[in-house]
Amino acid sequence: MDERYGVAIGSAEYWRQGKFVDHGLDLIPTFDAHYSVSKEIPTDTLGYNAVVLYLISDIRLRETILSLSLLHKNVPMQPWPIVLFHTDDMKSPIARRSFMMRIYDALGRDEKAKKFMQRIEFVHLENWALPPDFPTDKDVVNPSFDYAWPDYHIMCGFYAYQIFDHPRLQNVTYYMRLDTDSYIYKPLCYDPIDIVHTRNKIYGYRSLMWDPPFVIEGLWDFTDQYARDHPEVENMLKKNGLQWPNGRIHGAMGEADYPTYYNNLEVVKLEAFRQPAVKQLLKEIMKDPNRIYNYRWGDAPIRFMTVNMFFDVKRDVEEYCGMKYWHSGNWHGNKCRCEDELAGRT
Repeated sequence: MDERYGVAIGSAEYWRQGKFVDHGLDLIPTFDAHYSVSKEIPTDTLGYNAVVLYLISDIRLRETILSLSLLHKNVPMQPWPIVLFHTDDMKSPIARRSFMMRIYDALGRDEKAKKFMQRIEFVHLENWALPPDFPTDKDVVNPSFDYAWPDYHIMCGFYAYQIFDHPRLQNVTYYMRLDTDSYIYKPLCYDPIDIVHTRNKIYGYRSLMWDPPFVIEGLWDFTDQYARDHPEVENMLKKNGLQWPNGRIHGAMGEADYPTYYNNLEVVKLEAFRQPAVKQLLKEIMKDPNRIYNYRWGDAPIRFMTVNMFFDVKRDVEEYCGMKYWHSGNWHGNKCRCEDELAGRT
């Protein structure tokens, strides 16, 4: 006998009295938009709030489901909202509901899955477009990374500078970004967001990488000139040990790779990136939209440049270790025991 339904599940009465309807519906989440499990988070005690965010598309839903499943299974954290930014391809309520049910199935259809699903919210990006007056003919622009133009370049612009002013994030302390194919594939012993907060950091990343010359045209020269024009930036880059290629000769650095934070996984303290000095840098970059939307300056090198220009990397930045992370065909980052990262490795 099941007390919830007054009959034994599977019995003749169970079917005749229609108890199977109640039982069946109980197994299907309502995804109540008016209730959020984040209300259960003691933000006053923690001293911060946060979101996990993705930028999804309808051609990457399978990998998004896998990434979310591994987040659910392997990453200990408060039940922060999971913001799924999207463009017009996921604007249909039918498409979103179908996607939600696919996620729920992948998570195991239990109570924990229901609570995880309740964290998900869809946020439509209203202005997913090239800058005003920028050419829309690929043959005219002749962009680097032409096969992915313009959406990839628009994505770079979104994460490089637009995200800091997005209305959904205005009252948020931290965001944790994951790409649709970001996979934390083994259980993690620490909360990546809380690590950044408790250690008073402004940025957390998993690994350093490099962007090749064909997607950073002019970036070394821009970095050089901006540092020369701003002595405080020059001093911080020197303190952070930036290695200039080819003797830092203006015009002769274009064949060198540019360092990046591999920011398909990152934790960002938004307040730090809204300060006037950072906004001034990003505004200067956007004075020539070709930099992002033609030459394909990515959000990863721009993030590296921003952090190293304005923050003490040793003091303000957390390089995660002990995290089994896979993205775009590779395992990335330094190796250590998860427990060492949790304990505060030196």
